[in-house]
Amino acid sequence: MTNKRIILAVVACLSITVFTCQTLSWARTSNRTTISLAPPPAKSLQGLTDEERAMAIEKWYTERNQKIRRSSEERMGLMAREAWKRLLRVNEQQWKILEPKIDKILALYWSTWACVAGYGGIEDFHWHRHSEGTGLTMAKTPNEMIEGEKIADELVDLLRDEISKDEDIRKKIDELQQVREKARKELPKVGQELAPLITTPRQEAIFLIMGYID
Repeated sequence: MTNKRIILAVVACLSITVFTCQTLSWARTSNRTTISLAPPPAKSLQGLTDEERAMAIEKWYTERNQKIRRSSEERMGLMAREAWKRLLRVNEQQWKILEPKIDKILALYWSTWACVAGYGGIEDFHWHRHSEGTGLTMAKTPNEMIEGEKIADELVDLLRDEISKDEDIRKKIDELQQVREKARKELPKVGQELAPLITTPRQEAIFLIMGYID
């Protein structure tokens, strides 16, 4: 399981590096999304006070950045989907059969490693909670988060609160560990569901190497 976590971490880091470089290119060239990279039009700022102008500019850039992140997420999803199809050598019809099982396994994998990323700044440590999003991903609503992500966010909230009680932190730790353990137990079952859908030795080898089947 430790090796799987390391693999997931490496893949995540590589993905972030690749898509950071590609986000603006996708935003400029995609026929699905057109995003203006120019500053807000001067006309929209006319007649505003300095405070109103500052707020309008901040809002404009926030909305523009949200569009870029959505475009990035869309591109990541499309690239991942096409990469899977090429790797498994399947057509669209075959992929539609495999995709739900693969998605289920991936969700369980992330549940076994449910966490919140963060980084250390000059003055303080900053958490990238799922409900807040990051530079590349949009904030998730409670309905969009898996159970482990919700609990991880709640645990971060407790760590941020200077007056949190140890017993409350311990309770949330136990909840997160239980979610991870439950996901670990579910993984073999989903692998058994995937196995009958495998049609070639190549596919079997791929899923075996990735740990999706035994």
